[in-house]
Amino acid sequence: MDHLDKISVEKLQLTLDEVEGKKPTQRLTAAIAYKNGVTQTELAEWYGVQRRTIHTWLKRV
Repeated sequence: MDHLDKISVEKLQLTLDEVEGKKPTQRLTAAIAYKNGVTQTELAEWYGVQRRTIHTWLKRV
């Protein structure tokens, strides 16, 4: 997820404070966790979705 390298955790957290809705919130919290070292496989288990769903979420951030 090279594009996430350009976005700081702080920026993601600020955006999370402003976002509304379940899906955008899930995407941002997943991105924050991913940037803090949680794998896509672990995130998929946390959210009860397939790994490819996490991959798609992270691409949309």
